[in-house]
Amino acid sequence: MVSENAKKLVLLVLGLADGYIETDTKMQKLSFLINQEVFNWTKFEANNYGAYSKELMKAVDKLEKEGILVYIWDDDGVSKYYLTEKGKLNVKELLEQLKNEDENKLNKAMEIIQSHKNDYLTYLIAYTYKHYPEFTAKSIIKNKVEEWIRYYHL
Repeated sequence: MVSENAKKLVLLVLGLADGYIETDTKMQKLSFLINQEVFNWTKFEANNYGAYSKELMKAVDKLEKEGILVYIWDDDGVSKYYLTEKGKLNVKELLEQLKNEDENKLNKAMEIIQSHKNDYLTYLIAYTYKHYPEFTAKSIIKNKVEEWIRYYHL
């Protein structure tokens, strides 16, 4: 069973990112930031590359089966997420619901996505490692990421 909150998190992140996200890493890290700083809707755990949510990927699979998003790998091996027209309608409803429930939280989520949706992956990874070190315990790239943290002066 897929958590409805994990599905909402995927929809919110994709919707606030204008219906498109490139790479699993960006989807995971943006979702993680929204989850940790605003909604706390799903579980993330320390993984080989920092914070990761299995539940989030299950939600992506479920939303794809429901015709709400498209998840593809292009010829270069890059994963991409797109909202379908049905997905765009679902996002519109979700945004209205969240606005009515707590507009401040929605605004904070919007601010996070606007601040980070165009970040280089190395910056986004470094940012999450720096601000959430408890999720780096199992990282196999921690030494490299520490270089990025210094490079970006985080």
